[in-house]
Amino acid sequence: MTKNYCGIDFGTSNCTAGWLNGDEPELALMDGDSRYLSSALYIQRRKADDNDQHHDSDEPYINESLHRLLAQDAKVFLGQAAHQHYSSDPLAGVFIRSPKSMLGSRLTPAQSQIYRQICTLLLKEIKHKAQQHQQIAEAATLDYAVLGRPVHFQGIDGALGDERAEAILRQAAADVGFREIQFAYEPVAAAMEFERSLDKEQLVLVVDIGGGTSDISLIRLGPKRMAQLDRSSDLLGHAGRRIGGVDMDIKLAIYSLMPLLGRGTQALTGRPLPNSLFSDAVNIIDIQAQENFYRPQTSAEIQQLMLQAKEPAKVARLGQLYQQHLSYYLVQAAEQAKISLADQTDTAVSLARVEPELSQLISSAQLDQAIYQELNGIQKLISQSMTDASSKPDCIFLTGGASAAKGIQALLQTMLPDIPLVHGDRFGSVGKGLCSIAARTFR
Repeated sequence: MTKNYCGIDFGTSNCTAGWLNGDEPELALMDGDSRYLSSALYIQRRKADDNDQHHDSDEPYINESLHRLLAQDAKVFLGQAAHQHYSSDPLAGVFIRSPKSMLGSRLTPAQSQIYRQICTLLLKEIKHKAQQHQQIAEAATLDYAVLGRPVHFQGIDGALGDERAEAILRQAAADVGFREIQFAYEPVAAAMEFERSLDKEQLVLVVDIGGGTSDISLIRLGPKRMAQLDRSSDLLGHAGRRIGGVDMDIKLAIYSLMPLLGRGTQALTGRPLPNSLFSDAVNIIDIQAQENFYRPQTSAEIQQLMLQAKEPAKVARLGQLYQQHLSYYLVQAAEQAKISLADQTDTAVSLARVEPELSQLISSAQLDQAIYQELNGIQKLISQSMTDASSKPDCIFLTGGASAAKGIQALLQTMLPDIPLVHGDRFGSVGKGLCSIAARTFR
């Protein structure tokens, strides 16, 4: 039987869509044989743009490039195809990773329009793949959707920022043809997926550490409560902030990889080189930082740093990153290191596209040190959730792609040493829970 609804996890790192098949969540194939669509876009420049594709304009890098390409209806690649095109030729297009991270921040009207268009492109593909999976004819499209959202998209403007972010997603979903759109908290969706495995009532601390946000909820779960659609009375405490895996990747890139490009080295005067360019280079989820780094003037600033530096060859690598638009490449290298360190004590990172044979060995201790502030923030969220609920959990349910970090698990074991820790489907728990919520909402 064709389902006319779906639950969509519009994630910072990956996206899913699905529904219930009987009583079981079913996620549609999104990218080849994968049920996950990487939240990445590569917007290809036309050949006519080749002469002005980089630093030919005083207009901001993001506004100028993306606005022009989107207005031209340029060729767009999504998911793994986006990664492949960026890897093969970063200057032939504009690469966007984790657009959800931008939502809720202080976007200008022009930036809001750009990110609405980007979200629309992703949601259009998600909807198309879901319909393709169900073999729905174009004349009978999916009409209803529940989209997951974090407790807070950004911490800058609180509820106002959340409203802005939700409005962008709601309009984008309407733009691709959904007739009715509801939103559900991602940690509640993850909790409802875990609830299907319980045979008795429990207080569960849901620790959802995703690509863009950390959401912590203390919720009452059990088989007798599963039929209830409104679970507000069961949600005893929750807290969330924009602390996620991408933040961790950026910090690891700054502290463990950017020293190879001159960060932390000294000027001829003996004083350290200024850090701002090095941080802006890899802060891929801060629009202003990327605008600052990819200004035309940055080339001259890097040349000036090379003249001042005791180790100019390292700073020259920063120039290579700038010229070749390798910001995402460096952060992705850090991300792969973070993933490897979930199972290893150290890992070698190659940066051959910056310079042949360039590599760095990173240890799990260095990762923990790099993400110290993020771990501290997550600790505060956990404490806040338990304080709000005036209770301790019976168990901890850990989900989200960034939850694999050893530092996260060590933190939980330190804070709640006697509470059992249950690992969920890191990438699928939220999406599967949204399938259940969508079924109860629209079926």
